[in-house]
Amino acid sequence: MARVSKDSRQLVLQAVGPAQSDTLIHFTSRGENASFTPKVPEQYRQMTAQDRLDSILGSGRLYGYPPFGAQQTCVCFSESPPDHLAHLITDRGFGPWGVVVTRAGVLKHDGGAVAYVTDDVYTRFAEAGLAHWAVPIRENSQWMHEREWRAPLCEEVNGTVKQYSCFSMASAHAILIGDPGWRPTPVTTGYANGFTGEQTYPDDQAAVPVQELPEMWRKSTIWVWNPETQLVDEYPAGTLT
Repeated sequence: MARVSKDSRQLVLQAVGPAQSDTLIHFTSRGENASFTPKVPEQYRQMTAQDRLDSILGSGRLYGYPPFGAQQTCVCFSESPPDHLAHLITDRGFGPWGVVVTRAGVLKHDGGAVAYVTDDVYTRFAEAGLAHWAVPIRENSQWMHEREWRAPLCEEVNGTVKQYSCFSMASAHAILIGDPGWRPTPVTTGYANGFTGEQTYPDDQAAVPVQELPEMWRKSTIWVWNPETQLVDEYPAGTLT
């Protein structure tokens, strides 16, 4: 994630326990009974989980939108250690597609874990302008299984808080996919002379586009969900071409 940070130092976190995870997943699928937040554009609503991941990888951008009941734009993640990841995919209807980041990376960008609270407490968060940091627990609306973290897309510049729409990412901790044969759409990375093969400019009459798999895919570890073991098989960056 690239943005101006208040502190460029990397936060050193203590080791996690067995119920915690040092990695967080931005799923591109929607879980069981989940709906889109109001400001998600129709074009993204119509996409499959694979299409959304393909769009993220191709653009190098992770877009966010205001969560339900909030005004602040955020990118949302789920803290999912192995057993819980299996629960989300197998029992909760999450598709195994997404972008994996680290807790330290989210914290460095002023993100963190949300609070799951009663309606009365949630109202206090909202009155303080902090509705994006809490999720209400209601009889017919309970989302604690998501174990959600959020990264607000904003920064303070000269005393003014400015919202923006996305993080730019050249690489991620990992990319989660549900099909070992799936690959993202190649992107144009330059131009070559069709006769000599030498690098050239796009306005050269002999120019042909040079296409490669997206940079984020090439630079990230790939997690492939294995339904038989209920775990991910990890492939080092650059090996799934």
